[in-house]
Amino acid sequence: MRALVLSAAAAALCATPLVAQPYADYGKPEQCGAYAEARYDRESYFPGGEGGAIRLDDPQSVRGLNVLLFEGTMTEEGMSEPVGRVLAARAPLLGVEGEEASEVVVIMTERGIRLLQPCPAPQPQGNGG
Repeated sequence: MRALVLSAAAAALCATPLVAQPYADYGKPEQCGAYAEARYDRESYFPGGEGGAIRLDDPQSVRGLNVLLFEGTMTEEGMSEPVGRVLAARAPLLGVEGEEASEVVVIMTERGIRLLQPCPAPQPQGNGG
């Protein structure tokens, strides 16, 4: 039992931090890798473009759904201003004929709702020769 506890503690110390994943507005994959690209993880949300980075604090889960509710804090350019609640949901997008996308992320703030799709993973470049 003691070995199990030590292993769990070691794993927690070695855990890698979350990396914000790139997203584009749904139906606009051309935003990927460009100025408009958004980024989200369970610690921060950056809406892309001129939007400021928002730190996501105090995550609250919603029982039975893949949804988290956060308290948002604007952290751009040294600011630390509360921006209200931020709700993030991740799930397949369903339509009348079934699944339209295997994953979308919905970000809801007091300003409105964003529907995001994951950007494709960058393809490794070959040596071409």
